[in-house]
Amino acid sequence: MGRNSTVSEGQIEFGKRLDLELSDKSVGVAYAMVGDAIQRSFFGKNDLGAPTTKQIELAAKFGIDIARATRSVGDAVITDIMLKLNQEAIVEQKLAPGIKVVNKHDILGKVRTVSSIAEDGTVYFKGGNGARAWARSLIRMDDEK
Repeated sequence: MGRNSTVSEGQIEFGKRLDLELSDKSVGVAYAMVGDAIQRSFFGKNDLGAPTTKQIELAAKFGIDIARATRSVGDAVITDIMLKLNQEAIVEQKLAPGIKVVNKHDILGKVRTVSSIAEDGTVYFKGGNGARAWARSLIRMDDEK
């Protein structure tokens, strides 16, 4: 079960025991909510921080309001957004081993060949000695999308 998959019935029931509503939450967001509950109830910590202005603005672009969320929940929401963008890029561009790509942030425009793609959307390159990039940062170089 990936970080951004939706919680299971068992996880929802666990959340209810902590007085948390986890229905329709991603595993990552639910985990952050459980962690916050532990910080509040077990450790008595009430100041759990807040998302940054940049995080709030980014989430808002995707129709998600995290302005009143804790920092850990905000972080989890942003992680989910980035994972979704990576997954969409992989599907839309049909990224796979052997495909030639360029990183849109590379000012030199070096063409690289995909070696493998991790579950989180990290794309590794052939002969790159560990060189990698997020799928959302890549542009496929051929016309066979």
